[in-house]
Amino acid sequence: MHGTIETVGEARAHAPASELILSVARAWPEQRITMGELIEAFGMRSYGLLIVLFALPNLLPIYIPGLSPIFGIPLGIICLQLALGYPSPRLPAFLTRRSMRRSDLEMIAEKAQRWLRLIERYVKPRPSFLTGRAAERAIGAYGAMLSLIVIVPLPFTNGPPSLACAIMAIGMMEEDSLTIIAGIIVGIGAAILGLSIFGAVWWMLLQALQWMFGIGA
Repeated sequence: MHGTIETVGEARAHAPASELILSVARAWPEQRITMGELIEAFGMRSYGLLIVLFALPNLLPIYIPGLSPIFGIPLGIICLQLALGYPSPRLPAFLTRRSMRRSDLEMIAEKAQRWLRLIERYVKPRPSFLTGRAAERAIGAYGAMLSLIVIVPLPFTNGPPSLACAIMAIGMMEEDSLTIIAGIIVGIGAAILGLSIFGAVWWMLLQALQWMFGIGA
């Protein structure tokens, strides 16, 4: 198992996120893989790759009730640790021990290839102040805020902020300022959309309560 981790960490050190996540899923020797093992396998790029990984399920063209908090909470933790300047992600023990089937990881990675490769097609190193350490912490804070929208299990609110986080993470890994800016813009749109949906749901809930119980009448 450690041989697999070392191979991924060294031979794939500069591989695109889409290729690296898929290669880990296909090469892993066990039937299940824990979050802790993923962090070790991703090595020095674990922040960006974990953000991408936890964003991926919400980019799939299906809505599965309850899926968003399962991946949104770890996404928020990783982004918050990046914002706080942790040198590497440290998930709580109960999440580090949490495992998923290798086949499920492979399925998620395969179905998300179209999204990831579309982003990666335009990515190239374009360093600026946005690719510095201080900017990484700001990206982490922004991602943590977007993850709050991801966590809420409502249709159409999970995909856009997850996409924004994935775009920013890829830009951060490849030191591409323009990709990071694109992720920030997508995140603004995602926040507006999410808050609009939350507001509409809240308004409909109040209207329903008023109709049933005469609240506010």
